[in-house]
Amino acid sequence: MRKVFIQIKKELLKFNELIRSLAILALVVTITTAKFIDIHTTLAQINANPFGNVVLSAIKAHLQAQTPANEVNMLLNAVDAGIVQDQNDHDHAFELDTTTNNRIVEDLDKEILYHQNQIAANTQLRDDTIESLAVSEEDIRVTIQDIANIEATYAREETTRNQQHETFIAKTTAIDDVIDAIDDAAKLIQHLSLGASFAQIKTKFDSLHKKLLDNTSHTALLQPVITALTELATHGVNQKALTKIAQLLSEIRQQLVQEKAAKTDVEERQAAHWAEFSVHLANEHTRLGERKAQLEVQIQEQKDTIEDAISWIEFQTLELENSEERLAGQQTWFAVQSQIYETQTAERTAQQEIIDRLQEHISEKLSTTAQFIASRN
Repeated sequence: MRKVFIQIKKELLKFNELIRSLAILALVVTITTAKFIDIHTTLAQINANPFGNVVLSAIKAHLQAQTPANEVNMLLNAVDAGIVQDQNDHDHAFELDTTTNNRIVEDLDKEILYHQNQIAANTQLRDDTIESLAVSEEDIRVTIQDIANIEATYAREETTRNQQHETFIAKTTAIDDVIDAIDDAAKLIQHLSLGASFAQIKTKFDSLHKKLLDNTSHTALLQPVITALTELATHGVNQKALTKIAQLLSEIRQQLVQEKAAKTDVEERQAAHWAEFSVHLANEHTRLGERKAQLEVQIQEQKDTIEDAISWIEFQTLELENSEERLAGQQTWFAVQSQIYETQTAERTAQQEIIDRLQEHISEKLSTTAQFIASRN
């Protein structure tokens, strides 16, 4: 009995692989409607089925061995129990497949969401940094222009200051020359007042007179002195004229001293202003230089950030595609497993229908069934 069951089990395993969905569907329909067909037709249909043929062959062997009917039923019950056990095993395996599939799908969904979030975050980072880079590049353009303006201003103001100083030197030198000439004239007048003859000072007088005539910086101021000295040389020396000339020289000298003092005051104020302004320009140039250096570092960092973001987007995009492909593959695999499960479950259901029908016929119509089985080749 056990050997027969094992043999049937082996045969079942072989034939299970041969049965396909259409044959099963046809068989189920056939068996379902069998109650309306005579027993010979029903048994013929069962015999035409590979599984049914194997079972009928096993029953035939039992009947030829004159095995009691209850043992035949035991055989059918054992086959049915084997089918149930196979289905239970398959249910358990499919349950494990389902659990594993759900876990894998959940993990892949999380991976896909992570990659999508990374792509979105880095895309936003890239776009924001591109906008910031544009602002930084405009800032450094303005800063560079400001530095150029500072340098131009410094050069212009320095040139102006140098020109002011050179003018001051030239004018004060001219004033000093005139003062020296006035002082020389005062000495000659003093010599004449003390009794020196004109002939004694004539050489110096002529030299001084020519110097005053050649002066171009204070022509108007010196004209009265030149006129007085000319008259002195023409009309001769008298004390009244000498006193007048001495007084005129003193007044002119005082005006020249005041003029020099005024120009010196202006020079000192201009020098002080330039000293302060040049420090301001230098400080501003240093500040702008530091700002430019900071912007250069910032711009490079922003460019690096953009480059890194683009690289990361490309990497995450590849990872996303990989995860989506794995998810599609997993879903395809599970769909195949589900189809196999449904197909094999339907096969076992059809096999159980066959067992049920045979048990029914053996129980209710044993002789007819035995005759049909005995007549099989």
